[in-house]
Amino acid sequence: MKNIYHSDIYKFDTPVSSYWEDTSSENLNLEKLSKDINSEVVVIGGGYTGLLCAINLIEKHNLDVILVEAGKVGWGASSRNAGFNCLPPSKMSFKKMQSIFGKEETKRFFKNSVEGSNYTKDIIKEYNIDCDITGDSNYVVAHHKNKFEQIKEQATTYKSEFGIETEIYSKEEFNEVGHGGTEQFGAFSYKPGFAINPLKFVNGIAKYALSKKLKIFEQTKVNQINKENGSYILKTKEGSIKSKKIVVATNGFYQEGLIPQMDGRVLPVISNIIVTRKLSEDEINSHNFKTFSPIANTKNLLYYYRKLPDNRILFGTRGDLTGSDQSNLEMSKKMEKFLKKIFPNWSNVTIDYNWRGLIALSQKLTPSIGKIDNEEIYYGFGYNGVGVSAAPWTGKHLSKLVFSSNSKNLDISRIYKGLPKKFIFPQLRTFYFRLAVWFYAIKDKLNI
Repeated sequence: MKNIYHSDIYKFDTPVSSYWEDTSSENLNLEKLSKDINSEVVVIGGGYTGLLCAINLIEKHNLDVILVEAGKVGWGASSRNAGFNCLPPSKMSFKKMQSIFGKEETKRFFKNSVEGSNYTKDIIKEYNIDCDITGDSNYVVAHHKNKFEQIKEQATTYKSEFGIETEIYSKEEFNEVGHGGTEQFGAFSYKPGFAINPLKFVNGIAKYALSKKLKIFEQTKVNQINKENGSYILKTKEGSIKSKKIVVATNGFYQEGLIPQMDGRVLPVISNIIVTRKLSEDEINSHNFKTFSPIANTKNLLYYYRKLPDNRILFGTRGDLTGSDQSNLEMSKKMEKFLKKIFPNWSNVTIDYNWRGLIALSQKLTPSIGKIDNEEIYYGFGYNGVGVSAAPWTGKHLSKLVFSSNSKNLDISRIYKGLPKKFIFPQLRTFYFRLAVWFYAIKDKLNI
């Protein structure tokens, strides 16, 4: 199976070294598959989508489910993301969405997005997960004065069209509740929203799943799937699983070549994160950085950042383009410059952590939930970097689809349903992305 990026980013046997790893003491120590077994359903991928799909299949439908994960539970984006519970899970503007799907379907999509954010909050409470919740909303910050009118319009539409609670702040007003800096020209907030420690969250979900007798195998990478007499045989290095149904919940870490119908449809994009040392109160106050709510700005190549509970600053953006450890290091140095350009009073603040992961984009620019035609293979992926709110919700709805085997029974916006188109010449996907990065970098330079 061919990977799109450098092999350094696919080291399934090594947890990514991150701030989350250093602040999460939980180690589930689950076994790897070592023999041939059977199950009604196999879920591939031990992140938010796969775990929630499995839990719902067991709790609501009493099915026999096995979950396999190539690394440890949450090894992919579920343990590496910035922990933003935000919305919507789409790279398509609401205007474009309305022009393609109509106003009602767009409203439904946003309604489902809000449901996703609330579902994440609900399972944190229901499963009793301690995952360091901070903030009570999300902020979108105008990084240039040209962008303030744009975010005012976005806030007004969110409220009037989609019933989302929003508030608009001038530059001076946001300086009082959020932060100052060289790229702050007003903001708007929306609810629901908050931030979490994503690794504590995924481990909490896994513990709950284990209490419901879900069989989870870590370090168990599926290398091949064969079909025999109406059943699927999933082959790993040391064993196999025979199953009637398969759920693919691998998102940006999907391994090309595993399922032909899914190949060439996902564009994994690297997202990099840095975390500073702990800042003193004086340092925090030098930029009036009051809020613990997650923040994204209006750049085309997005900056996203937040204050962590121990007064560190987490800062993320579009990542390196090759996936090697060396390119990760080089990107983290660039990001440090970006951070210090926005917050010049922190010029002497050192960086303690840097890591990256893969988010999943597609030609749809929205998530994909569905079933492969004429197969008992189901999928949920493509959260566009908004997986904390979209992935658990997707897992829940995917379970209904797996149980009924009929996508007509899935009562969600049709914007979510179905596979995206394949990329033309999929081997050129990273080249296409480089072109897009170049194009958006120019737009950001010109503030358009």
